[in-house]
Amino acid sequence: MKTIKINRDVTPGTYAIGDIFVGLKDAEILQKIFGTEKELDDVFLNTKLVVDTNNHYMHVKNEDATIVVAQNHLKNSDEITLYLDIVHELVHVKQQRQGLDLYDKSYSYVDRPTEIEAYVVAVEEAKRLGMKYDKILDYLQVEWVTPDEHRRLVTHVGLQH
Repeated sequence: MKTIKINRDVTPGTYAIGDIFVGLKDAEILQKIFGTEKELDDVFLNTKLVVDTNNHYMHVKNEDATIVVAQNHLKNSDEITLYLDIVHELVHVKQQRQGLDLYDKSYSYVDRPTEIEAYVVAVEEAKRLGMKYDKILDYLQVEWVTPDEHRRLVTHVGLQH
């Protein structure tokens, strides 16, 4: 994580992933996600990252795997959260490239297989970075999930004490 520099002072617009997350391509976790250097190169060459002014965090467009980041999130969130979020979203990029529906409405958010997989990878990376259990729980607590859903997500990602 130390070799990754997050370019926070950007205006809304379309960027390459590496323009915002400088050095990210060399993160070991991405090799695990994409499997080959060729696939990773293709993702970094062909995946757009859009910084916008909407009030959200990050998400991937189901249609074309564009990563969308809120300018406010990019400017104000701590580095570890931004790093884990981009890792999470890159799992979604891989899933979208495999033809999966990232937003399958037949599942609730915390039970959706694509979300569980992306959170499992982010939690694995958080642990590798030495993040404490309580901080990982906090990372998994987003305002659109209820306490019961949060508990389910924690269970899905294997974080039970």
